[in-house]
Amino acid sequence: MERFKERFGNVNFRVSTLTWVSLLFLIILYPGLSVGFTDDPTAILKQLNEGLRMVLLVATIIVQWCIFLVIWVTTYREKTFLAGIGVKRIRSVDFAWAIAFLAASNLILTGLAWFLAQVGLPMPGEIGLLIPQDTAGRIVWVAVSFTAGFCEETAFRGYLMTRLRLIWKLQNWVLPTIISSLAFGICHAYQGIPGFIVISTYGFLFALLYLRTASIWPCVIAHSLQDLSALFFPQ
Repeated sequence: MERFKERFGNVNFRVSTLTWVSLLFLIILYPGLSVGFTDDPTAILKQLNEGLRMVLLVATIIVQWCIFLVIWVTTYREKTFLAGIGVKRIRSVDFAWAIAFLAASNLILTGLAWFLAQVGLPMPGEIGLLIPQDTAGRIVWVAVSFTAGFCEETAFRGYLMTRLRLIWKLQNWVLPTIISSLAFGICHAYQGIPGFIVISTYGFLFALLYLRTASIWPCVIAHSLQDLSALFFPQ
C-alpha cells in the first residue's frame, strides 16, 4: 500500500466529504443517467439538425469540465492535488505509449466487435451521425475530443481507481479496475449491450495503460486521438 501511495503521489491523502460525493457520482449517478437513455441512438441522432448537434456537443463539453472541476476541488481537499491521480508533467514517452496503445487496443476491439456481430450483437455505429459537417462544428468536435479524453480519463482512471484502492485499503488493483471499467461502460449504455461490452473492454485496456505508466497522459492522448479520428473515419 505504501509503495502504491508513493508511486501515485498519494502519501498525504486524507478522506474528504467530497471524496464520497465524487465516488457516488462516478459509480452510481453518472452511469445511471446514461442507463435512462437506452432508446435507439441512431433514430434519435438522425433527427438532429446542425444547430441541435452543436448544442449537444457544447453541452457535453460544459458538463465534462464541470465534472473535472469537482474532481480538482476534491483532490485539493484530499491534500494530493491532481498529481495524486496521475496528472503529472507530460513526457515525450507518453505519446509513444499512446500510439502503441491505440494500435493494440483498436486491433483487440475490432476483433471483439466482429465477434459480437457474428452472434447477433452488432455495434450501432451512430458516431458518424454526431460529426458536424461544417468547419465551425468540426472545430468544436476537436474540443469535444480533448475534453472527453482529459475529463473522462482523470475521472474514471485517475480518480476512481486510486480512490477506491485508498478508501478500501486494497492490496491490488483488481477491484478498482473492474469497477472503473464497468462504470465507464455503463456510461455508454445508450449504445446498447454491444456498446457496453466494447466500451467496458476499452476501459479495462485504458486501466492497464494507466497502471503501467502511473500517468494519466498516455490515456488522455490515446482517448483524445481515438475520438478525433472519428472526423476522418466515422463509424
